[in-house]
Amino acid sequence: MLAVIDRQERVLLCRIHGQPSWCPLPSRVIRIRPSRFSVIHTLDPLFSHWFLARTPVIGRFNTPSQRGSLYGSAHIFVVRHDRVRSISLRASTHSRADADYVWHPLSNVEDDHFDVCPRELGPFLRGYLEGWIPDGVITLVE
Repeated sequence: MLAVIDRQERVLLCRIHGQPSWCPLPSRVIRIRPSRFSVIHTLDPLFSHWFLARTPVIGRFNTPSQRGSLYGSAHIFVVRHDRVRSISLRASTHSRADADYVWHPLSNVEDDHFDVCPRELGPFLRGYLEGWIPDGVITLVE
């Protein structure tokens, strides 16, 4: 998944129609080693292209269906919107919109009453922005 943050501390989140929770954008991320860049492809047809971004922080967590399992943790890559190259948020002409995409203020995402998955997304992003979460992979725990 990809968490995109803009300069006003807003987070671009998506919600599949019929589901209550907001979450980062579903995406496929390919790390370019030894650099700190990644090539990212969002998996929704509304964002059907590749782009390049720095990904210094990665949050790892087990999705609800995977809790208690040793397999299949998910990852959240954090990217500042102004550090992304060639991102386009225009709708594809051949796609159908089956998800909502909204820029939410980080303060809303941090609120206990905001339905977000994973629950730790708000504090994780706050820690990234304020610099108290170091670069690299960390584990998010509910």
